[in-house]
Amino acid sequence: MSIIMIIINYLLTQLPSLVTTITISHSLNINFKRQLFNERLSSYNLFYDNSLSSCNTTRSLSEDRQRHFHGISQLLQIFQQKIVPYPNNHFYGRGIVLTVGPSQLKFAEVNLKMIELTATKLPIQIWYSSSQISHEIMIGLLRTVPNLNASICCFLMTECRTLTQTWQLNPTHVYKPPSNNQKYKFFPYKPAAIVSATFSEVLFLDCDAYVTRDPEELFLSDPMYLKFGALFYPDAHKSRQHPAVWTLFNTSCTQNEYEFDSAMILVDKRRVWNGLYMTKLINDYYPAFYEHVTDGDKDTFRLAFRYMQVKYYLVMTPCAAGSFNNTHFCGLTLCKTDSLSQHIYVNHIHIFKYEGIKYSPITLGYTRIGLGDPNNNSFFFQHCRLPAAPTSCFHIMKKRTEEMAKTNCYSGNIPLKEIENHAYMLNESLLSKPSKNNRVLMSKTNNFMPNFVENFLRIQQPILNN
Repeated sequence: MSIIMIIINYLLTQLPSLVTTITISHSLNINFKRQLFNERLSSYNLFYDNSLSSCNTTRSLSEDRQRHFHGISQLLQIFQQKIVPYPNNHFYGRGIVLTVGPSQLKFAEVNLKMIELTATKLPIQIWYSSSQISHEIMIGLLRTVPNLNASICCFLMTECRTLTQTWQLNPTHVYKPPSNNQKYKFFPYKPAAIVSATFSEVLFLDCDAYVTRDPEELFLSDPMYLKFGALFYPDAHKSRQHPAVWTLFNTSCTQNEYEFDSAMILVDKRRVWNGLYMTKLINDYYPAFYEHVTDGDKDTFRLAFRYMQVKYYLVMTPCAAGSFNNTHFCGLTLCKTDSLSQHIYVNHIHIFKYEGIKYSPITLGYTRIGLGDPNNNSFFFQHCRLPAAPTSCFHIMKKRTEEMAKTNCYSGNIPLKEIENHAYMLNESLLSKPSKNNRVLMSKTNNFMPNFVENFLRIQQPILNN
């Protein structure tokens, strides 16, 4: 008998035990995920529902702000009456939505090419205004990604186009953003595009929020998305609104909740329509809200959903990619995971654009992520600049120390025990067993997001440097 036949016969005799081992391992993984889901759901519900009924503060409102808040209160009541019913027979399917303005075209091209690398089957709609960008330029954008199922959709013309066809949209369901928006550029386009897109389920991405893997998995299997119908992601700041804002929006005091980073939003429009439509209306009247209540569009989602009593899930997994000099880590991006911190799906290239930092294997070289129950405020997660530092950074630490409480920043070294050198396979979970729970991990970015750094640098270099 040949050696090959001997091996085959041996494997056949071992097959039942091999199957049993695989089944048990898979079962353990499912059980741990179920445990994570139950723990996070319980703590999130406690955090969301049991915030202070009113904020304890000595801060008073100026007469000018009182007048503005009174006007906003009246606007909100009017908006509530203007919300249209969800059009049941209009939206269908799942898809990715982007908005683009003239200054975002190059970032959008990079974004689409990064999506193309994932081989996702999700369709993509890129929304724009023909008063800002010509149809020819937008068609040129589509030509850069011929393998994507992508279309461009114009608010003003109420139509979508691919490279080969054009079709009209029902103008009743194209919810145009305000046309006189100069100071805040394209912030109001985001909620308008989400509610206008023909998909019933939407993954919205900013042009500089780049996917690291096929995001279709989030629609199909993310447990918090399936439960709530809306996933949002944090900015690295706790609420900076005046405490009176929470009363204004008819919600409990959530000053300990983090503000939103609206670079990535996942919604089932049918389930959270009232919250989305209220967000759109607030952004239509952006001068009243951006100046006195929110910093741009990002927290209009949070406040609108709370005002309409539409519950969402905030994926409070602190995650940032950046540079590490063997002592200090400086986070420069905000990366986004699924709700159970199994995989990183999106990397929002955040501080680079504000600080003029160049993309390189060094500035994107390492990633830090807090794994554990994120709703008990156990992690220190802050955007801050140390004295004399060349740039601001995202800091992620397991616990807040007295020094951090005083300076609201972290100046110490990275503990060696947090650094690991394991290269995760594409489908290998970051948080796969209890021993990794309630920890901060740091590793080379490509270990957590396979091939992200070289793919991004290769794609962006000829586009952004042109």
